[in-house]
Amino acid sequence: MPTIASPPASSLAADMTRSDADLLRNAAEVCRLWELTPSAKTLLQPTWSVRQFYEQLVALDHLADARRLLAHALPARRAIWWASLCLHHSWLHKPFATPEEDQAFAAVLDWFRQPGEATRRAAEQAGWSAQPSTAAAILAISVFLSGGSISRPGLPPVYPKSHLSGRLAGVVIYLASVRFDPARYKQYLRQYLSIGEQVAWGDNFPPEVPPCAEAIAQPMLSPVAKPLSASAPTLDPRLALLLQHFLQADTMSLSQFFRMPSPAAGETP
Repeated sequence: MPTIASPPASSLAADMTRSDADLLRNAAEVCRLWELTPSAKTLLQPTWSVRQFYEQLVALDHLADARRLLAHALPARRAIWWASLCLHHSWLHKPFATPEEDQAFAAVLDWFRQPGEATRRAAEQAGWSAQPSTAAAILAISVFLSGGSISRPGLPPVYPKSHLSGRLAGVVIYLASVRFDPARYKQYLRQYLSIGEQVAWGDNFPPEVPPCAEAIAQPMLSPVAKPLSASAPTLDPRLALLLQHFLQADTMSLSQFFRMPSPAAGETP
């Protein structure tokens, strides 16, 4: 399996500005993208930024909500980078069970090295080849949902909602925390949240790419105008089912689409 080298600190001013803007967004607006736990909901103040609410959630041990908040708030490329670092750490403790999972993770790293349509589509195929319940497969599908049309090649374009990629990345982070030592998953989740803070605060950026490649990898897209059915003719049926789940029932757990390991006590994807 390819290794992840820690990238040098980035000096991209535009990227820093974007990061700051994401953390300064109103937390209540971001939290509309999923269902907060009741205890976390009582903490949220209407004027708080993402960063303010995130820090409060971590301080009071609401780690699942903190993970979801940061994953939804970050730009797709940052969220996927965060998930990749966490999954790589868990792989060091417990290698993937199949060659297909190794290939799915390698496809994600290829997309980071050379973002574009070819590597994005390659990640999709690698994700479906691996068991879709595995963290590596879900991570690869999150790359596919990060930008560009998700319809079959040569058919009219269909674009996903912008938060879907980050949502899947957040699930990968959860799965990484329970892969190799579920009894201590909270310890690892705290460690992974620390990694997420480094990514969000600007201390651990994804590998830099030329501006032209970045534009190809993450174009400005419009979300689909209406919910998709599982029979949407332009989509892979498996992806149509996934999008139907997200667009029509955005507060549901991913476990209702993916067959996942039993969640650790008090935690859901």
